[in-house]
Amino acid sequence: MRLKRLYLFYFKNMSRNKLYLTASIGFMLFLSIRIFMYMNTWFDREKYGDLPAEIIVVVQLVSVLYMIYFYLTFSNELKYGTYNFFVDGYKILVEKITALLFVHISFQAILLSIVYFIFLIIYLFVGIEWSSIYGSLFRYLLDYMFFPLFFAALTGIIIALIFGAKKISIIFILIIWFFTGGINQEVLASFFDNVESTDWETLLSIGPNSIYVVYVSYMGFNTSIGLELRILTWLFLLLFLMLLVLIKWARIKRERNRTLAIVLLLLFVSFGTGYLSIQSNTSTFNNADNELEVERYRNMQDVETDLNYDIASYRITLEDDRVDAEIKFEKTNTDKPSFQLYHAYPIHQITIDGENALYSREGDIVRIESPTDSFKEIVFKYELVDTGLVYFEGSRAILAANLAWYPKKREEHMYKPTNLTNIDITDSPFETNKQYHFELFADGVLFTNLTNVGNHYEGDANGISIIKGQGNQMNYKDYEVTYPADWPKMSKRIGKVTNAFETILKELKQISSTKITSLPNKVVFTTDPATSVIDTEQFIYNVGGITVSISDPEVISNFVEEFMDLTVEPRGKNDMFQEWKNLSSLMIKEEYDFQIFSDQPITETHHSSFETIYRIYYEFSKLKIEEKRKFLKQWYIEMDETLTWDDVKALIEERKDE
Repeated sequence: MRLKRLYLFYFKNMSRNKLYLTASIGFMLFLSIRIFMYMNTWFDREKYGDLPAEIIVVVQLVSVLYMIYFYLTFSNELKYGTYNFFVDGYKILVEKITALLFVHISFQAILLSIVYFIFLIIYLFVGIEWSSIYGSLFRYLLDYMFFPLFFAALTGIIIALIFGAKKISIIFILIIWFFTGGINQEVLASFFDNVESTDWETLLSIGPNSIYVVYVSYMGFNTSIGLELRILTWLFLLLFLMLLVLIKWARIKRERNRTLAIVLLLLFVSFGTGYLSIQSNTSTFNNADNELEVERYRNMQDVETDLNYDIASYRITLEDDRVDAEIKFEKTNTDKPSFQLYHAYPIHQITIDGENALYSREGDIVRIESPTDSFKEIVFKYELVDTGLVYFEGSRAILAANLAWYPKKREEHMYKPTNLTNIDITDSPFETNKQYHFELFADGVLFTNLTNVGNHYEGDANGISIIKGQGNQMNYKDYEVTYPADWPKMSKRIGKVTNAFETILKELKQISSTKITSLPNKVVFTTDPATSVIDTEQFIYNVGGITVSISDPEVISNFVEEFMDLTVEPRGKNDMFQEWKNLSSLMIKEEYDFQIFSDQPITETHHSSFETIYRIYYEFSKLKIEEKRKFLKQWYIEMDETLTWDDVKALIEERKDE
């Protein structure tokens, strides 16, 4: 009964308090301004998953006001020490804290509902389709808005209990606010950028890894069980500290012992949740995990392989994170076959024709010892794990065909260093024309390039891709289009996009030999940087980190070069091939009114052949469209390591004379 009266008292007091109202109204005002700034752009946006990132800075700004309010409120309660004069003073104190926190929870629940409703309306207004993204949005707001603001209240009360009305309290409030707030990973970036997802230091922050990027296509928002266990750890530790300080007000031995038991229990449980949090963290948003994987590939050495076998088919069963990959062979001529499989995936067992086999691993290469060189079947049993390069979180995964997520016949590691800081995928689109028969047994698949046959997926393909997670699909003409859940509905833009790709492919077929003759029926758009794939069954197109609409003229103009990288095999010297690409893209863009950002050679002006190259560009610009096509085709055919710029100049002179 007393708790109820206290709740009503504090509810009335809090609803009229200027500082508390300033914090709450200021929250909505700051959020509205940031949303307006985010939405008020000169271009149409494509991805809206990062819009809720605006909440992080706003929470940081107002949390200090909540800390100060609860500190002032409770330090005034304790100022005269009246609790020392009552037998049940300790109980009254606990009930007051409980009532005060419950009132704060009530107001924050209202604020949370309003904010969620605002984002919901915006998402529906811009065309975000109804899907699981709306549920995960609420979870995101709970993790990054509700709990941090609740912790602000707890922190204010704890400081009041420790320091009372001493002026030094404000200094401690500011220090705690600055170093433990939601943006502390930005403030202390030099420290947190080196913290991997499995390091205990992750427990030092409940904020996102970045205040700008909080959503990855198909993987969802930057929330996880690991984060929520970390939040619980902070909650238990704050309650532990609060009760530990409160013990000095407990006059009855039974109350002291009971409180001490709860304190010890909270400490024990917080260690448990902290440990589980570290084990449950994900790598999708962790920069240090990504850098670690990149560094591993930079240090990997070439490995001897034995590929004297021909694969006939795969049968892959994916249950949660466990994979059984059964490989059947057309012929074999080795007792030490090698396969490529991502080094991060723990292998539990490999069998050859039903018998256990010994194996060794070096990087992404698995070497197996077979009792015979004429085996018929090999079965890999292994586990998928989440890393900074290949995302996998159980029900969400991006496993493209060019990644070594299943055993492949390859002689290289999955990635190779391209310079001192970068790596590139080794699975070239021009070296994977061999087709295999695939059977896939998996649940919750949003996209795969195989055909759905009853309880599984099946078909002949160069490789197999799986996407699980938040995404939408639609049919347009003969195309099955898959796109991220944070993109507006694509029905109004897909025609323009597919027409552009069809046009580019039609032109490329006239001037070169392309990997495909027609655009695949299954088209996927993604923002993951390692997943651009094209073959006869699928086209996974990486749009990079763009926020501009995919149908924007500037973006469509970029399709030309990027589509060429996927479909036209490089020939001859790299600098010459790049100029051929540049001229080809200029021709296509000019013919179809795509935006042109530069019509100059990409070769540096100090290059010894620059004048010749510039002359070629000049003469090319004067040719008619058919002559341009013939010239580019002839150039592509003759392009090899011996072809010189004078030879190319002679080719265009022939066209000019005609």
